Amino acid sequence: MEPSSVAADSYSALERRFLGPFRQALLALTRPVVSGLARAGVSPNALSLSQIPGGFIVLALVPEHPRWAFVLFLALLLLDGLDGALARATGQASAFGALIDQYSDHVREVTVVGGMALFGALAVLPAVLYGLIYTGLNLTVYLANLRGVPVPWAIKSYLVVYPALFLYLWFGAELLTPAVVLSEALMAVVIALGLRNLSRAL
Repeated sequence: MEPSSVAADSYSALERRFLGPFRQALLALTRPVVSGLARAGVSPNALSLSQIPGGFIVLALVPEHPRWAFVLFLALLLLDGLDGALARATGQASAFGALIDQYSDHVREVTVVGGMALFGALAVLPAVLYGLIYTGLNLTVYLANLRGVPVPWAIKSYLVVYPALFLYLWFGAELLTPAVVLSEALMAVVIALGLRNLSRAL
């Protein structure tokens, strides 16, 4: 089967249904910020890459300033939306830019979530497996989209892990390990779906 026109990214078919409206709403809400970044000559790729050191700064803040760590984490998630909006607003959107965006998001995600094992907030084995399974998920969904056989749905970590991360950083609640284990199980199911689709397409 030849690759179709499905975009090569790590979104499931269900997520893609909401992606367009979400991007339009985000652009409307952040238009002044995006305009300011464009006037300042900020590169969308530089904005994407800022996620990587940002993830390490989040970890550095956790021991003494956990709430500030979570605020910075939320700010990084906002940047994750702004880089694409900036690229589209300035006519710099490209497949390479989208790849840089996903690469940067991926590194930030694994750094912050896996790094929570340093503080005893997350058991070591799930922390290590998270980096492997999260990578496998994104790669599998990306390849399935590239081949035109997208997975129907994907329960991403922001729906399961982020609430537990918030509860830990804000209130000290020890729920991160079960949340990560649940997220890993759900991601493993999606990987299996993606591999099944790819087996039929290759």
